[in-house]
Amino acid sequence: MELITLLAIVCLIMVAIAFSPLGLGGGILYVPIMHYMLNWEMRESLVASLTLVLMVSIGSSLAHSKSGFADKDAAKLGRVSAAPSAVIGVLLSGLLLSLVGDIGIKIIAAIIVSFVIERTVRKWLSGEHEYQDVKLTDNRNRYIFGSSFAGLSSGILGIGGGAILVTVNRSIMKMDSKKAAGTSYMVVSVIVPIALASHLIMSKNLDTIIGQAGLIPVLTIPILVLLSAYYGAKYAIKFLPKQAVTVVFLLVISIGLIRYLVDFYSLL
Repeated sequence: MELITLLAIVCLIMVAIAFSPLGLGGGILYVPIMHYMLNWEMRESLVASLTLVLMVSIGSSLAHSKSGFADKDAAKLGRVSAAPSAVIGVLLSGLLLSLVGDIGIKIIAAIIVSFVIERTVRKWLSGEHEYQDVKLTDNRNRYIFGSSFAGLSSGILGIGGGAILVTVNRSIMKMDSKKAAGTSYMVVSVIVPIALASHLIMSKNLDTIIGQAGLIPVLTIPILVLLSAYYGAKYAIKFLPKQAVTVVFLLVISIGLIRYLVDFYSLL
């Protein structure tokens, strides 16, 4: 095994651990790892990213649900809203790759990450740290729109949409960081399988991925990522303060944005 491949595997596992308490699947970093470190084409990177995002979502969702950090009613509405949007996103992803190549995917990813960072920093600096119970019926339409946008992003970008869902949960439903994360994972765990299956059906590239990675890594790495996410989330729920979760959230998504900006600069 080449050194860069081993380093990439370590990075994949570290992303799972770091993202597990945040409500994110890690797709914001998984796609760059596949695309830049392993030199995979964007189509294969999207499929691999969604597979690992699913593992993180399952592991983290189990940990958060067992600890009571999830709004099941909001998650049910989010699932119904986001699922069809994920399929639409996959269709748009194929169209973008055909028309403008992977630069279109990167531009959209950078815009979404920038929006999430801006909303999170604005809430943080404004001192809005009070959390309250907000009735879902009072914000039903806004929540449907936000969840649908998350599903659309998942299909287009090969991410789980967790960054958007966490922002929606905190801004609209006024959830604290841990409850926002747990609810996000419950929605993501349904969005991602739909987006993943749609990508595989459209791209028909499973054989290509197995040929590039090998059958054993394809089977074992997702399991390692799932276990890393589960135990990482369990530890964070017990010991990581809520404000620290926000800081880590901003840090990891900023890394993804910086990598895309470097890529844009190299095109100038």
